[in-house]
Amino acid sequence: MAQELRMIKTLWGIDDPISPTLLKQIKAEGYHGIEVIRLAWTLDREVLVSSLNESGLAVVCQIHTTGGYLDGGEYIYCGKYDVLEHKDDFKKQITECKDFIGQVKGGGLINVHAGVDAWSKEEAIDFLEYCQNEIERTIPNITCTFETHRQRLFGSPFQTRDLLKPGSLSKLKLNADLSHWYCSCERVFNADDDRDKWWPDLLKDVISPRCEYIHARLGWAQGPQMADPSAPECEVEKNLQLNVWKMLMEYQMKRRDRGGNHSIYVSPEYGPPPYMPVKPHSQEPVASLPSAVTYTKNLLEEMYQLL
Repeated sequence: MAQELRMIKTLWGIDDPISPTLLKQIKAEGYHGIEVIRLAWTLDREVLVSSLNESGLAVVCQIHTTGGYLDGGEYIYCGKYDVLEHKDDFKKQITECKDFIGQVKGGGLINVHAGVDAWSKEEAIDFLEYCQNEIERTIPNITCTFETHRQRLFGSPFQTRDLLKPGSLSKLKLNADLSHWYCSCERVFNADDDRDKWWPDLLKDVISPRCEYIHARLGWAQGPQMADPSAPECEVEKNLQLNVWKMLMEYQMKRRDRGGNHSIYVSPEYGPPPYMPVKPHSQEPVASLPSAVTYTKNLLEEMYQLL
């Protein structure tokens, strides 16, 4: 089977309601699927399923333990600390995703924002071992990735290194959204800088072997998102990140040459305010969100063609 770059478009920041027209437009832009949060399939599943099936798109279900619901009109991203509550919620949400994905002709995968960053190492491992076992029991045929995201268990490269050292939690897969790490550590890592000499080993030994999905958002030292990644002042940090994405793609291609899934899943994911900086008082975005997405999508497609 030929290898394929499968681009995923997030609906985060798209104000148009979900409809066959919107999703057919996304399909025409060259996307394989869309990524949506839990509200999308719990509030109006019928419209979402019919739109996906009419357009021929796949779906990435993004879940947030324990969150993904409204409380008084406010979206709750992570409202609990207790490990047991996160375990129960993980099982509940992946079961929902299994049922939902089963209705989508194009299939899909699950992307998890998991746990709480303040947990002890023992609490984190207890939770992740439970998740790994539950994935095998409940969704053995659906790819399930855990995102490197702030506030969560993999919000830091150093905590990730400690939790996922070679030999531990060997079946757990990652969604590499490394912009969160650059922001939280206040630098885009550079292997030529002596203080970042740990970075190549982490990429090679921990991230690359587990990476099944990439959230390809260009970040910088003071934020998880460049407002306009085409700006010349972004060039140095942009190129460091492009080299990382290239390495992750190359590793996936080598792994797939040895058998298994022959698709590489990548999302040029950028978000609206507050991810997109705004002008004081007017709250007007300082740059175009669609332009950032398109620019990055083009970079990724050009990179893939050269691999």
